[in-house]
Amino acid sequence: MKATDIVNKVELEVDYQKLIELMRAGRQVDFVLPAPETDGDGYLTWDTEYWTTVDNKRFIRTYSLNGRVLRDSTTHNIYDLENDFKPEKAAQIRIS
Repeated sequence: MKATDIVNKVELEVDYQKLIELMRAGRQVDFVLPAPETDGDGYLTWDTEYWTTVDNKRFIRTYSLNGRVLRDSTTHNIYDLENDFKPEKAAQIRIS
């Protein structure tokens, strides 16, 4: 997968594990989705996910829709990432 490092202005070749390593190194991983997504309850709709780590064991995902940051967030442990961290669904991956 290709990712754009918006800080260093380079394009990187990444995979699932490399993205987790980047987060553990203090970087944020953004997934720009091809279309807005809605949770199972119909409560939250978003088109961009922002992933980062709190302490290298806990990860947090925040959201935006049409450029507006939403107040909601979710927390995940490394095992939760297998269900929710889906870089293959992203139209664009950014590293900040």
